Amino acid sequence: MARPFGWLATLMRACTLTLACAAGMAAAAATPEPIDDFTKLPAIGKVSVSPSGKRLAMLMFGSEGQRQLGVMDLDPIGKLRAVAAFSDADITSAYWVSDDRLVYEASVRNAEIYDGEAGIFAINHDGSAERQLVAWRNGAAFSTGTMIAPRVLPYGWFLYSTIDDGGDDVFIYKVVRDSVGDLREIQLARLNTNNGATQSLSYGMPAGTRHWLLDAKREPRMLTAERNGRTQIYWRSAASEPWSEVANFDSLKDFGFDPWFIDADGKILVVARAQGDTSALFKFDPITKRVEPEPLVSVPGFDLNPSAEVDSRSRQLLGLHFTADRPASYWFDASLQRIQNGLDAALPGRNNRLVCGRCETTRFFVVASSSDRQPVEYFLFDRSKSSLAFLGASRPWIDEKTQGRRSLNVIAARDGLRLPVYVTHPAGAAANAELPAVVLVHGGPYLRGSDLSWHAKAQFLASRGYRVLEPEFRGTEGYGHKLFRAGWQEWGRAMQDDLVDTVQWAAKQHLIDPARVCIVGSSYGGYAALMAPIATPGVFKCAASFAGVTDISLMYSVNWSDTSEAARRYSMPTLIGDPVKDADRLAAASPLKRVAEIKIPLLVAHGRLDQRVPVVHEEKFISAARKAGVQIDAHEYPDEGHGFVHPANEADYFGRLERFLEKSLAGAH
Repeated sequence: MARPFGWLATLMRACTLTLACAAGMAAAAATPEPIDDFTKLPAIGKVSVSPSGKRLAMLMFGSEGQRQLGVMDLDPIGKLRAVAAFSDADITSAYWVSDDRLVYEASVRNAEIYDGEAGIFAINHDGSAERQLVAWRNGAAFSTGTMIAPRVLPYGWFLYSTIDDGGDDVFIYKVVRDSVGDLREIQLARLNTNNGATQSLSYGMPAGTRHWLLDAKREPRMLTAERNGRTQIYWRSAASEPWSEVANFDSLKDFGFDPWFIDADGKILVVARAQGDTSALFKFDPITKRVEPEPLVSVPGFDLNPSAEVDSRSRQLLGLHFTADRPASYWFDASLQRIQNGLDAALPGRNNRLVCGRCETTRFFVVASSSDRQPVEYFLFDRSKSSLAFLGASRPWIDEKTQGRRSLNVIAARDGLRLPVYVTHPAGAAANAELPAVVLVHGGPYLRGSDLSWHAKAQFLASRGYRVLEPEFRGTEGYGHKLFRAGWQEWGRAMQDDLVDTVQWAAKQHLIDPARVCIVGSSYGGYAALMAPIATPGVFKCAASFAGVTDISLMYSVNWSDTSEAARRYSMPTLIGDPVKDADRLAAASPLKRVAEIKIPLLVAHGRLDQRVPVVHEEKFISAARKAGVQIDAHEYPDEGHGFVHPANEADYFGRLERFLEKSLAGAH
C-alpha cells in the first residue's frame, strides 16, 4: 500500500537535493561555522496566511537591515512586496485582521523602549490606509496640531487577538499598574483598525483580573484574577449577567486550573492537574464548579501547555499544539489530521506545524517545518492541488548536516527523582567519545528549559566540539508537579546537586571527560554557574555567568528591579525562602557572600540596562571577587538588558565564551 502523500515524498526528495546543492557541503569543512551564524536574526519569520488563504504575510529584512512586512498574493501566486517598513525600527509581529487588512507591531531595537519608539499599526495588504493605533510612549498620544483629540491610544495598550467576524476590529488589552508600578489588572476592549474607535469590555470585572477567555460569539465569558497570592476564576452565562466566582485557590500550593477554551456549544475546557502529577486538558462544569475526572488530552510524562488551533471564522476547535520532548500537534478534525499525517510521512523526523486562518475551508496552509538540527523552514501547502512549495528558511546559512544531534535522556538524581536531560552531540562525534563538556543551565528557574528543537547556544557550543548537557533540574516546570515542587527553597542545595548528578551520569555513559567540564548559564543559570564551585567544588573547571543573580538578598531589597512587590510577598518566600526567617540559609546560598571559596576561573557578563537582575549584582560580585583573588574575566554591555537585543553584542559574548572555555579546559586532565 502506498504511503500517504506519496506525491509529497517525491517532491520533497527533489526539493531536498536542490537545497543541499544550494547550501554546499559545510559538513565537510574543517573549520566551524562563524559565530554570527548562531547569533544573527532570522532572515524571515512569522509567516502566515490570511483568513481565507487568499494572501500570505511574512517578516523579512529590508536594505537597511530592519525588519519589514511583506505580503504576497496566493491565488494566483504573485510576487512578495514590502508594504510596511521603518528606517529606524523593526516590525516585530503581524496578524491578519481580514483578507485585506493587517495589524502589526513595531519597535526600535533597544533593551528599553523609550518615548515614541514603538507602537501598533494597521495597514491594508497593498500598503494603503495605514493608521497608528497605539503609541507606546509614556506621555500622551501624538498631537494633531488642532483641538481635535487624536484616536491613538497611549502606552499601556497591547494587541490581544484578531477577530475575523467580517469587520476590521481587533481585541486589545490595557495593563493597569498601581502606585509602585506593579500590575493591578488587565482591561479588555475592542478597537476598530480603520477609525481608532474603542469599546470597553471590562465593565463590572472583578478586581485583579489577569486573563480573559471569550466564547464563540467573541464575548467574555470567563476570567482569571489574582490577589494576595490567590487565584480566583469567574464565569458568567451571558454578557448581561454579573461575574460569579467558580474557583478560589492558592496560586502555588493548590492544584487549581487554567481556563483554556469555550467551544460553540458553551463547553468549557481547562488545563488542570486533577489527581495526576502532570497537567492535561479537561472539561469543566461551571454549575457544579468541578473539573471532570477523565482528561480529554494528556501526554505521559509532560505537562500539557497547549495552544489552540481554531477556525478563525466558525470558532470551532480543530486541534491543539503542544510540546512533549519536541513540538507536536493533535487534531480533533479528521481531514486536518490526514494532512498532518501526510506531511509527517514526507518530512520524517521533523515537527511540521500547520498555520491557517479559516482552517476548515482554506485552500492554502503555511507549514513551519523544523527539527533538532534544522531551524524553521517554511512551505506553502495547496490543499486543492495537493502540492507543496518551498517558501524560504528562517536561517538559510545553517546546514543541518553540520549541526549536532539532540537527545532526551531521563536519569535518576541521588534521591531517586527523575531528571530529564537534553544532550547536544557534536556533529560527527562518536556516541561514546569522552568529549569535553558544557553543562548549560536554563534561567527562570521555575519554567521549562529546553526540548528537541534547534537551539542556537547549544548548537554553537557543540560546533566547538563540546558535548552539551542541559539538565531539567528540580524546580523546572513542564514535567509534572513532583519535579517542580522538589525545587522549592533549594537554591544552592539540591538544585545544584542535580547538576552534579548530570555530570556523573554523562561520565558513566562515556559521553564526557569528567575532568574537562565547565558550567554556563544566564539569569538563574548564571547564578547556578557561580554557585557551582562553592556548593560542589572540584566538579567544574570553569564557570560562565550572564545576567546572573549573585546575592539572593538583593532580589528582595533592590527597589529598581522589575520584580513585583506581590512576588516578593507571596511567591518568592515560598519558592526561594523568607528573607528574614531564612536569612542565614539564603546568605549561604549567595555566591557574593562566599566568593572567596571560588578556586576556578570565571567569566562574568551583564547588561547595564538589566531590570530583572540589576547590574548591581555584577558590580558587587566583581569587586569582591577581585579582592579575594579570584581569576575573573568581566564584561559589561551598556546597551543590553536581561538578554541580548543586539546580535553583535551576543556574537561578542559567544566569542568571549569560546575563548574562555578553550583556555580553561586546555590544560585540564
